[in-house]
Amino acid sequence: MEQGKVRIAATAGISEQEQQFLGAFSPAHDLAPMVARALAHNADFRLAALKVEQARAQYRIEESARLPQVGLQAQRTRQRFDSASLQARYGQDLAYGSVGTSDFEFDFFGKMKALSESARQRYWASSHGQQAARGALIAEVLRAYSLKLAAAQARARMATIDDDSAALLAIATRQHEVGLMSVDELDNQRRQADQARVRALQAAADDDATMRALQLLTGYDLRTVEGDLDDLRTSDMPLTALRSLDSQVLLQRPEIQQAEAVLRAGDADIGAARAAFFPSVRISTSLGMASDGLSGLFDAGSRMWAFTPQLVLPIFDHGRNSANLTLAEVRKQAGVADYEKAIQSAFREVADALDAHATLSASESRSHEQADRERLRIKRMAARVAQGLQDRSTLLTERIRATQSELDHLGVSRDLALNRIALFRAFYGVQLPSSL
Repeated sequence: MEQGKVRIAATAGISEQEQQFLGAFSPAHDLAPMVARALAHNADFRLAALKVEQARAQYRIEESARLPQVGLQAQRTRQRFDSASLQARYGQDLAYGSVGTSDFEFDFFGKMKALSESARQRYWASSHGQQAARGALIAEVLRAYSLKLAAAQARARMATIDDDSAALLAIATRQHEVGLMSVDELDNQRRQADQARVRALQAAADDDATMRALQLLTGYDLRTVEGDLDDLRTSDMPLTALRSLDSQVLLQRPEIQQAEAVLRAGDADIGAARAAFFPSVRISTSLGMASDGLSGLFDAGSRMWAFTPQLVLPIFDHGRNSANLTLAEVRKQAGVADYEKAIQSAFREVADALDAHATLSASESRSHEQADRERLRIKRMAARVAQGLQDRSTLLTERIRATQSELDHLGVSRDLALNRIALFRAFYGVQLPSSL
């Protein structure tokens, strides 16, 4: 039990490939401790690790069945009859002590070998499944982290819009009081201020929700999240090199290797089902001592040897063996379908992520330039307002528009960060060239 716990805990460490991506994804902050906490605390990943241990134990069981099991046996037998004739013929008072093997099956037709191979492939499938679950968990942690950073910045910007809208409403109220603004115009300004307030409250709720989601993944000892969405590196992906990779590298993905191992296990199951049609040869043998009392168990002449061969040939099984063979073949067909599905999903994920990255990179560049232009324009306008050359309400209105541009840029930056995570997930477990 303790050995299993050690193996499960060891899987929480960060691999070199994962560390390289985490460092490239967020150069300003070390995300490895947060990911390690998620690997240690997440129930789904712990369950995947336990399934590996379960498959490992099952493989050891099937492998040990191919070897004779030697055991020590001690037995005392007493049998009495009321009839003197039966007692004379069948009465017993014996003590046994022996060592030997019982019901060992010779694997002439490969049944035990096939069962062992099936268990071995399912062990490898569970191991690959654990790796797939690990990659998915890391990607989900990074996704939750990126959403948390974006939500915190959106919350701050929506609070700024809320403050500016409230200031505009105060100016409009004063203008209405002196007769410079109609009731309809005041109501329109009040409606805009109410909408800004609701959006600010919703942004705060979204920020809290993303924090809870991140805590759920990494453990509730996480109290604060450091960083800014601008700290995430999102524009250095070697798209040309990734697109030029041989598609065969995707066969290294854990999901595909898992499906392939399940397919091999299905082949082995068919072999075991076919072997069940052939005779099974079993033996039981023992060597020991026997006497009519414990005191004479080790006397001269008390040695005993037993040898029991057994041949079983199935004749009438009411279609059980045929049904097992049909079941194994159908399961193999299902494994082929799963394997094809895993390959198709891998190609789709990679293609979607690469195509989206090109579009998002162009959008992010343009939205970033637009946000910078808006900030400079607001800075010049604020200088004119400070000199009394322009109305303050105009500045507030334009500042709201500029803040909205920043929110648009924030959304594109968030999507670009999520796309980078999608690329990491798509190529997780794949040995990429060192030049990438």
